[in-house]
Amino acid sequence: MPILDVPPTKSSLRKIKEDLAFAYEGHDLLNQKREILAIEIMRHIGEIRKMEAGLSGVLGEVYAAYRVAAVEMGSETITLKSCSEKRSYFFHMEFTKLMGIKLPKIRLLFKRPRLTATLPGTTAAYDEAKEKSRKALEVLAKYATLTKAIMMLSRELKKVQRRVNALEKIFIPQREEAKKYISDRIEEMEREEIFVKKLIRQRAEGE
Repeated sequence: MPILDVPPTKSSLRKIKEDLAFAYEGHDLLNQKREILAIEIMRHIGEIRKMEAGLSGVLGEVYAAYRVAAVEMGSETITLKSCSEKRSYFFHMEFTKLMGIKLPKIRLLFKRPRLTATLPGTTAAYDEAKEKSRKALEVLAKYATLTKAIMMLSRELKKVQRRVNALEKIFIPQREEAKKYISDRIEEMEREEIFVKKLIRQRAEGE
């Protein structure tokens, strides 16, 4: 690794020591951040794995309910009825901060269901499918929140790892090598200076 192009002076040595102290402090903080991010990712992965089984079951129930409704009403009719339905929820996004990262939290705020009779041309199976779809949306919102959080945390973890690698493999080794080189050079110059002074004194005494 090439030595930094700095003059072998005491001021350069002091500057390099300050840079190294700052780099080691930053390295420790980045390592702590890396550990926290890794823990959070594993926690979210654990939550999403638990949710996947339930999500699969919920979506299976929705599919089964719509299949029954399609048999009773006909697939074309149920498609037209579904397309004419008004949205029954509001989409709300909240954010939580973790280590400087804004993690989104998706919430669905459902409107109050109207207590009305079954729409003309629909059946009880259709109403049941609508209700199951409503529950499925809540689970999907939580699933989407966890998935997005894992993606953002993983992206941040990669950035932190790159910075740690840059400090460990480039920044710190270069300055440690430069510090040693400058320290050795200063010691050598001091020895030379002492030797020259001694030689001058000896000559002066001889004269």
